[in-house]
Amino acid sequence: MEKLWTTAEAAKCLGIQEVDVERLVQEGQLTGYKLGGQFLRFRPEQVQSLKDKIAFRPNPTRGAGARSDSWLQQARDFFYFHDFYIVSASLLAVLVLYLIAAG
Repeated sequence: MEKLWTTAEAAKCLGIQEVDVERLVQEGQLTGYKLGGQFLRFRPEQVQSLKDKIAFRPNPTRGAGARSDSWLQQARDFFYFHDFYIVSASLLAVLVLYLIAAG
């Protein structure tokens, strides 16, 4: 059984973002296979064939040309997507400290 690539793996191979891979599927330039009705998968040889045919511009936010603030952007993204958990854990810690001090 052959291993199919995820959207992220196809994007990495092509040097583009995952959204652009999905756009290529919508335009019919790349064949994507849906697993479970929602997860797109790709045959590696088809991705490689497309890469050989089309010259993609390198993704400026990945690889050697990464911006110097990429770690800062990653930290911002982390806090943006996990803010509820961070605030909840902080409030819980304050509550526990208050109960310990009061007891």
